[in-house]
Amino acid sequence: MKQLSKNWKLWEVIFLSVSIIIVSVCFFAGSDKNVLSFLTSVLGITSVFLSAKALFFAPFIDFVYNIMYAVLSIILCYYGEAIIYIVVMLPISISTIVTWLKNNSEGVVKANKITKKELLILFLCMIPIMVAFYFLLWALNTSELIIGLISVATAVVGAYFMLRRSSYYAIAFILNDIALIVLWAISIANFGIMYLPTLLSVTVFLINDVYGFICWKKQEAKTEEQNKLQQVKVEE
Repeated sequence: MKQLSKNWKLWEVIFLSVSIIIVSVCFFAGSDKNVLSFLTSVLGITSVFLSAKALFFAPFIDFVYNIMYAVLSIILCYYGEAIIYIVVMLPISISTIVTWLKNNSEGVVKANKITKKELLILFLCMIPIMVAFYFLLWALNTSELIIGLISVATAVVGAYFMLRRSSYYAIAFILNDIALIVLWAISIANFGIMYLPTLLSVTVFLINDVYGFICWKKQEAKTEEQNKLQQVKVEE
């Protein structure tokens, strides 16, 4: 725990605290209140920030967030979001917990590099998955189908890269955040400001994922350096 506390910068603590305070103020000040939306937002902000810092316990919080977000999506008939979080994101969260626990040093996860071959395989696998999801979401009369499909694709890819401990996860989730900002802005226009906390949290996600990409690139360099040192020791 001492090592984890040293890993925090003052501005990071301030940013996380201010983000949660802003969402809380919007919730308590608004006339329309959705407790589930508020709690999901706070948990999501915390999860994304901890993931950006590559802290090994981030997937535990992300697992709970995925459950709550899926329930919220079902309520709003965003079936694409609900299905992807229940069928894909939750199982990946469990796998990520195991992987991150096995690959961490002093509480911080070791970064991993993805090969071009793996990227190509992932891309080819995503094509039939997205075609299948399009017809499934269409059959379920999903609200905002195209945006939902984009969200599904970017969320799946982002979760996979997070499982693989790659900085690419942040790029995928940046695209996912943009899609979700549009999606929840439409929700506010249709149902009222009760979903403003969710929109604000997704906006914070975007900022965090940009920061996460920077942090993970640094972690990649650090991991590569550690691997080289271990290789030298083995050769000696």
